[in-house]
Amino acid sequence: MRVLWGCLAVVLIVPLVCLFLLIMMPVWRDDARFDDFRERVLAYPLPPKTQSKGDGDASFGKISGGNGDYCEYRVQLVLRTSLSQGEIRTYYEEAHIGGADNKEKAQISLRFGDDTGDDMEVTVGFGDITPSDWDIRCT
Repeated sequence: MRVLWGCLAVVLIVPLVCLFLLIMMPVWRDDARFDDFRERVLAYPLPPKTQSKGDGDASFGKISGGNGDYCEYRVQLVLRTSLSQGEIRTYYEEAHIGGADNKEKAQISLRFGDDTGDDMEVTVGFGDITPSDWDIRCT
């Protein structure tokens, strides 16, 4: 009787474990990519005369407005700086921050906000996309 229960457990449990691993391995891989990307962005030094207005915002998921199985990685920082818009543009054009898989350079966007005379607010967005490779969150 024990042999029968053992065989039955193997027949039922092994496929469930394999299915779980098939689903979760891409999720774990993309979570690690996202964490590494966020850490690279946060580790990059801020421009001189610039302060961060918080820890920033990070998001991961299906590419918005696209048609395909791609994962989008986004990190956004809100900064306060006394540098000019041109100086900020130059600083981030020269920035070399690896994207999600750290092979290509991340895309960087700038959005300038309130200018109070002495300093201004700038939102810096860092982004990248990768094929989903079976990550269910990006399909």
